[in-house]
Parts: sequence; structure tokens; C-alpha cells
Amino acid sequence: MKAEQRKEIETNSLVLLVQRWRQNVTWRTGYYVLGTLALIITAIILYRYFTGESQKARDAILEQLASANKPEKLKEGMEAHRGTVYGSLFKIQLARYLLRNDGLPKLGTDNAKSQQEAANSISEARGYFLELTSELKEKEHAGLVQESWLGAAEAEEALVGLPTAVGASEYRGNADKTIEYYEKAGAIFPDTEFSKRYQARAETLKANKEKFVADQKAIYKPFERPAFSSGKFDPFPPPIPGGPKADIPGGPLFPPSPPADVKAPDLPKIELPPLPDGPQKGPEPRAVEPAKPGDPKAK
Repeated sequence: MKAEQRKEIETNSLVLLVQRWRQNVTWRTGYYVLGTLALIITAIILYRYFTGESQKARDAILEQLASANKPEKLKEGMEAHRGTVYGSLFKIQLARYLLRNDGLPKLGTDNAKSQQEAANSISEARGYFLELTSELKEKEHAGLVQESWLGAAEAEEALVGLPTAVGASEYRGNADKTIEYYEKAGAIFPDTEFSKRYQARAETLKANKEKFVADQKAIYKPFERPAFSSGKFDPFPPPIPGGPKADIPGGPLFPPSPPADVKAPDLPKIELPPLPDGPQKGPEPRAVEPAKPGDPKAK
């Protein structure tokens, strides 16, 4: 009986609460409640719609970035999304391509024109990397900022000792800036092994800066080809001054070529007998008759 009484009391309390709410709530309040619910539902639908559209646009940009395999396409994407993080992604990919595809692999050629083209690509990549160090925020994109400092350091290091033009006294790269860029790359994530390597590279260059610059200048020194007065290749060039000498019995193995103004001695003319018009015929073989029966030669 107690359970039935308790249930009856709870039911009466609920009915009483509903009746009081109906008495206090007017139609205007009901409209307010329904309007608020409608606004909340509309906001949820709009949020889901714009979120989906934003995700589709982001996926399209990333797909464009993945398919951009030439500098022209990367520059188009960079200009189309300038001022956004996507534009910075196109720029860093462009800088990577210019440095590691069109620059460093082609810088060691002995062709002056090709070398200058490779140097221009490296200079352009260096400029993009330095722009990215100020465009990207280190707190949000620390990895990309470190890569940008590292790319700028590698580009600057490669251009140290390379003249701005053939025969020029100014150089494209600077050793002090190379050290600075390596130090800034090593200052990000300082406890990691790769950051310690960047810092060690900066310290090595700082301790041997003069030798580093001299070695770079020697690498890019133009190759001097020997000049010949006759304009033709001389198979017996004169010995190199100060070079090693070989003591060979009977004289040098390859004597030097005579000067151009020395006339060679006249050799005697030897007349050879004329060759026959055709092959000489020998004596014709004598025909041998077969032996007859009863002939003593047949035995």
C-alpha cells in the first residue's frame, strides 16, 4: 500500500507542476522557445555546410599542390593563395625545387652559362626561404621555419666564392650570413640531434672561415685551357715548368715539338716500281693421261 500511495503522490505532483506551468506560460513565451530552437538548428546546419565546403576547398588546394611538379605551376599556386598558409606551402615547395633540382646538382659544371643559370636558381631559392622565415610564425610552424633557415644556409654556403659574373670581384654568397642562418636553424628544437648538427656546422665554419672561403674560390676558379699558336692540338706539349722530371736513358720518351719557324729537312725521294696490272699467270699444269691395261706404269 505504501508503494501505491507513493506512486499516486508522484503522479499528482507531476500533474500539479504541468498545470502550474500552463498557467504561467503564455503563447508569447512558447513562440520565444520555438524561435530559439529554430535558430539553434539553423546555426548547426549552416556550420556543418560551411565546414564541409571549407574542407572541400582545402582538399582541392592540397591536391593542386601535390600535382604541381614544375616551377611554373608552383608559382601560379603561390600567387593564387598569397597571404595564406597555403601560399607559403607553395612557396617552400618552389624553393625546394629550385635549390635541389635546378641549383645544386648543376652548379659544378665547367660551362659558364650553365653554372650561372644554376646560381640564379639557388639565389632565387634563397630569397624564397628568407621570405618564409618572416611569413611563418615559429610557434605555429616551427618545423617549416627551421627548414627555411636551413635552406637559406645551404643556398648561401653554395654561393660563397662564386663570382657574380665571369671575371667579377664580387661574390654571390657570404660566409658570415651562412654561419648566421645555420645558427638560427640550430636554435629551433635545440635538444634534437639534427639541430645540434646545424649548430656544429655553424661552429665549424666560424672556426675555419678563411680556409672555407679560399676553398670555395678555388672550386669556382675558371679552368684555363692551354693555348696553341697553330690553333691545333699539340700531341707533344712542352713540359710544365716546375713539374716532375723523369730520367729516361736515351732521352725523353716524348720529345717536344719543333718550333713553328723551323723547317723540317728534305727527305730523299724513293721511287717504287710500278705494280703489275693483274695477277701473273704461272705455267699451266700438264694433263696426265690414265694408264692403259698392260702398261708397266699401271703397276
